[in-house]
Amino acid sequence: MARKPKTRKQKSKAQIYQIAKFVILSGIIIYFLHFKTHVPLSLILILELLLFIKVLPVTEFVDEKLVKYYPKYKKFNIWKKRLILFIFFILILVILKYIIVNIIMIKILNIPIEEQIYDFINEYQRR
Repeated sequence: MARKPKTRKQKSKAQIYQIAKFVILSGIIIYFLHFKTHVPLSLILILELLLFIKVLPVTEFVDEKLVKYYPKYKKFNIWKKRLILFIFFILILVILKYIIVNIIMIKILNIPIEEQIYDFINEYQRR
């Protein structure tokens, strides 16, 4: 039995729900991890990026773009597709980490993020 395609109104409601879920979960993550347990912001940023990928329809968007530019992608095995998406997201994560942590936080804002991460790791290893 084939599924009916979603109408524009149903798609917009689904997108609003996904965005609201992302905002609420982001607030919870930031509140508990940063303000309660004092986790460094760079680690929270990585978690936020992973949440962004998981909650919002990023994978469907990337799939559509890959099929548009490389039609053979549609015929790939599911594991090959997942591997390609995994590599793509790791690449995006590394690029964003470099831009946000190394360039913006360390060079422009002069925040010692790397020292905070090492202090955080050492603190929890002592426990």
